[in-house]
Amino acid sequence: MASGRTLHVRFTTWEQVEAFHTRKLRRGKLLSMKVAFQAAIGAQVTLGLELPNGIVIAIDGTVLKTSPIAGDTKTWTEIELVGFTEDVLSRIKAMANSGETAPAPAPAPAPPPPPAAPRPRAPSIPPDISGDERQLFLNLTTELRRMRQLAVHEVLDVPRDADADAVRHGWMTLVRHHHPDLVARYQAPAISHLAEEITILGNRAYDRLRSALVAEGRATSVGSVVQEPAGWLVGFEDLSSVDGSSLRPNAKSRPGFATPTPPTGIPAADAAAPSAPGGVQGGEAFELRARAMLGDGDANNAQEVLAAALCVYPRSRPLRSLYYVASAVSALQKGEVMLATSQLETALAHHESCREAGTILEHVRKHGHARIDEMRKLFK
Repeated sequence: MASGRTLHVRFTTWEQVEAFHTRKLRRGKLLSMKVAFQAAIGAQVTLGLELPNGIVIAIDGTVLKTSPIAGDTKTWTEIELVGFTEDVLSRIKAMANSGETAPAPAPAPAPPPPPAAPRPRAPSIPPDISGDERQLFLNLTTELRRMRQLAVHEVLDVPRDADADAVRHGWMTLVRHHHPDLVARYQAPAISHLAEEITILGNRAYDRLRSALVAEGRATSVGSVVQEPAGWLVGFEDLSSVDGSSLRPNAKSRPGFATPTPPTGIPAADAAAPSAPGGVQGGEAFELRARAMLGDGDANNAQEVLAAALCVYPRSRPLRSLYYVASAVSALQKGEVMLATSQLETALAHHESCREAGTILEHVRKHGHARIDEMRKLFK
């Protein structure tokens, strides 16, 4: 079942787990809780139950009732957990009865003393390399040898438990320093080969960390892009206990989505659909306003407008792809061609019919840059 929203409940003790399925649930599958959004009746949600042993169980559910709370930013919501089957409950009880905890790594036996390492031989320098190229060749050779001995997170210079943003930043930093295009001016195949090997190591490390984050539920992946998952953490105290009542009454409650709070740094006025000529409203008004800014070369403000638009229309593929186009234009204005290429590829992954993304990406790949005045014409 595709989930429109993701909720996360963390249990610190098995007593909380027992209280959840014996007292918090009504009739076995009905759960009332306070959440940070107002969902439409019939909307699908996914409830992630993180058990004390670190295992996360995903439960599909459907919103049955919703009721805003006067004087509170949260909303009482009743969800039918259709995925909370007897089989799932049996598995949870079995883990609780066994007192299963996260497995601790077994102590490794003391390794025998390593033999004396031979002194590394100096790399042989190809005869066609001379002058400044010799030092660059030696530096790249040393860096490649070092990286081949590192763990994947050390290759990207991030902590072992790094989140999606840190992994992506580490990979982009490595590419900006060692991409083969940066040494193409030397016309030395040996140097280009070393840069390619380093970049391949970085790409492999990024792919492995991205796959691990997605498997652990700590990130989502769209094409080659990894990002933080869209979800809310629900505190255990926000789950309603069975007391014979359902949702708290509120005469002003009505079904439907509430307007999400705009991200930090975006004015609240921008969270509402802006006015546009010709009576255009909704997401199209945001898009027209952002295109006008891009046509004037104001990519940064266009990004802010599109970020606010995605708070209101998170499923709009044109708005999301245009956001990445604006990010690419901003990167090109700063001379960051590799970052712009990645953003344009992401824009096409979200909306393959985005004409501007395809045109700019084709030009950048062909010429290695993009003229700002030519890009502005695309949006007018």
